[in-house]
Amino acid sequence: MRKTTAAFSAIALAAFALTGCAAAPGNDGADCAPRESSTTLASSAKVSGDLGSPKLDLDRPVRTSKLSYVDAIEGEGRAVAEETQSAIVTLALHNGASGEVLQQGVGLWSPESLSQQLPGVGEVLECVTAGSRVIASIPAASLPEGMAAQVGLQPGDSLVGVFDVHDVLHTSAEGRDVFNDASGLPTVVRAADGRPGVIIPDGDAPKDAVMQTLIEGEGDEVGDAVPLFNFTAVSWSDRSVTASNWGESVSSSTSGLPEQVVEAMKKAAIGSQLLVVVPGEDSDATAYVVDVLGVIPEELTQG
Repeated sequence: MRKTTAAFSAIALAAFALTGCAAAPGNDGADCAPRESSTTLASSAKVSGDLGSPKLDLDRPVRTSKLSYVDAIEGEGRAVAEETQSAIVTLALHNGASGEVLQQGVGLWSPESLSQQLPGVGEVLECVTAGSRVIASIPAASLPEGMAAQVGLQPGDSLVGVFDVHDVLHTSAEGRDVFNDASGLPTVVRAADGRPGVIIPDGDAPKDAVMQTLIEGEGDEVGDAVPLFNFTAVSWSDRSVTASNWGESVSSSTSGLPEQVVEAMKKAAIGSQLLVVVPGEDSDATAYVVDVLGVIPEELTQG
């Protein structure tokens, strides 16, 4: 694989280091408009190989004056229905004149975060469904200043991207509300965008760890997979938020989280919201609210 230049490495595809934000509660894409595929691009660019291992074959050089794309495979999974909804995507970028691979990797992308690094290209992910493969032609003229020349594209050339969409994450917990009758525990309220608020009750913190499922998701159990989640942690004693990744990148690292929270996620179904109260020192405790948004597919964690 060609070594990328400094300009091109701005869209580095290190595994799951990319921006992926949570936003308003997602849907199944019912509100999405039909996607418009380019018949010209479909006739000149063919991609083979399994999802995640694309192999591009060009019948002729790809040169387009505007962003174009074609759905080479239409998946049947959840749709990207929000600008900030993240998807797990293998992205392979090629020189559209020679077909040379410039960069390939896997990460979390949303339409918003993709457009922040490649202006306008986020359109490619709008309403795309999990399991899809999209081929896109990106004119050199629309790339950030200096990038085209540094990766060997002439002014009239195009960058060809192959987007393999492994999964589309929930934007927040969604599923069946679960009634819990335990008294003396925090109450969780939710904003319109799904962001939780935690109300700590009067009274002492529990002496033992407590776990409740607030929303039971309809996905598979996380098990030993790497979870993708949003969380908020609130101190019992002073009711302050001590940590949260809402509005930031979806987390895939459980480092720093208590064992009780990690174990609760393993037993949870994707789409669930959990409340875990973990006792601390001096009769204090921390309340964790976790939205389990997805998992990293096993095949992407191997090797």
